Amino acid sequence: MKCGKPVGSREEEFCGDCLRTGHLFDQGRAAFTYSGAMRRSVYRMKAQNRRDYLDFYADAMVRAGGRCLEAWRPEVIVPIPMHWKKRAARGYNQSELLAVRIGRLTGIPCDRKLLRCVRYTGVQKELGRGERLRNLKGSFEARQSGEHRKIFENTADAGIPSRVLLIDDVYTTGSTMDEAARALRAVGVRQIFFLVLCTGQGKKRLHDTETVLY
Repeated sequence: MKCGKPVGSREEEFCGDCLRTGHLFDQGRAAFTYSGAMRRSVYRMKAQNRRDYLDFYADAMVRAGGRCLEAWRPEVIVPIPMHWKKRAARGYNQSELLAVRIGRLTGIPCDRKLLRCVRYTGVQKELGRGERLRNLKGSFEARQSGEHRKIFENTADAGIPSRVLLIDDVYTTGSTMDEAARALRAVGVRQIFFLVLCTGQGKKRLHDTETVLY
């Protein structure tokens, strides 16, 4: 019901992480579980420059999030930003490339500058939730950007949007989404949703179109 991670039975509404943690985002969904072929695919996309996978990824994410996107009605899409050092090493921010593609598919404007990464956090994949939270603290900053002003210049909602859709490739503990949501709420964003390519498996494994599509 909260993060979209698969649970063990239809009677369960929240995964273990969400039962233990008060998240700062409102709700989220994913297209795939982060396992098997998709785990290998994401690794190749990041480490072997397989940006040709991104069109398929974006289409799958839009299909998975279809009903939720209709209910959430986000005003703007915002990618999880990458620190310039990481971006320089990889050559691109996959979350930004996904966000642009999803914006084209849905017609929702994409603001790549509303949220930025202001502190280098290093590699997080081996860290637990508590360590990730400490590592991420203060790493994101939200501000009204020229890109955002252009998006909303002809509407009554000029300024900071009320409803934001965050885009990332992989959701695990939720610490990255929470820190991004913290920065957005600090500037007045009221509702924060997310759509990701892959999510951690949670309990083995019930999923349907209310949780993970594929």
